[in-house]
Amino acid sequence: MNPALGLLQPYPFERLAALKQGVEPPQDLDPIALSIGEPRHPTPALIADALIAHLHTLSVYPSTRGMPALRRAIADWLSARFSVPRETIDPERQILPVNGTREALFAFAQAVVDRDRDPLVLMPNPFYQIYEGAALLSGAEPGFLACLPENGFVPDFERVDAATWDRCQLLYICSPGNPTGAVLDLAVLTRLIELAEIHDFVIASDECYAELFPDESSPPPGLLQAAAVMGNPGFERCVVFHSLSKRSNAPGLRSGFVAGDASVIERFFAYRTYHGCAMPPASQHASLAAWSDEGHVRANRDLYREKFAAVQEI
Repeated sequence: MNPALGLLQPYPFERLAALKQGVEPPQDLDPIALSIGEPRHPTPALIADALIAHLHTLSVYPSTRGMPALRRAIADWLSARFSVPRETIDPERQILPVNGTREALFAFAQAVVDRDRDPLVLMPNPFYQIYEGAALLSGAEPGFLACLPENGFVPDFERVDAATWDRCQLLYICSPGNPTGAVLDLAVLTRLIELAEIHDFVIASDECYAELFPDESSPPPGLLQAAAVMGNPGFERCVVFHSLSKRSNAPGLRSGFVAGDASVIERFFAYRTYHGCAMPPASQHASLAAWSDEGHVRANRDLYREKFAAVQEI
């Protein structure tokens, strides 16, 4: 057996299930789960309709690269959402659909890390458990960057010494942060890209919560946006992960994408041709419908604002 499996911590939701075992809620009350962050309002009809309309494609083997139309829609969305020039995003070389970003975030470390070079994978703390597991199973040492309230729950990247950056092969960031909600601004993102260039590491930016924000006039910035601003149109050393789970209320669809540095994406693609599972065609058509529409996303944010307001009154 792989000895690295013994280094993994029990997955948080498995631990939580064990802690709750035998605890029964009052019979006259409906419990509200506050653990996994599962949406409580329905998936938009346009996504379900597209999925159902393409069930006949179950007889077709999908390709790992995904449908060209889906990759073009993702490129269009990235350009519009993050003010990145559309001509700098190549759907053929810089975008890969994935079955949810959880598996992609884990698999990415397996493709990027060179286990023969005493690798270090840095990540925020607290963090999404997948980052640590990905580091350990790739043969790397996980390094934790504290997200403290005195720094707005953002890691103090300037306190990381040069020797640590030199060992770093992969940096996971999450903005808005899970679980803190902290947003990395453009100044921080551009500084991280500078550090990646100096010390030769890859940045994996988990942006799965980027479409849930309180102010329509001030959406959170993204890593590719920062790269474009600083004159890095090829997004060298930058890879972003996006999902339909939160944006489109579709966690059961297991759909997202990875985009960025073409050379890194190509190596990740090579890994996925052996390890990754290609997205089913019907799911790709549902994803195409989702990434092509912003109306349901704005409606989703409106619903969340109402819910946030209700909770804050309690």
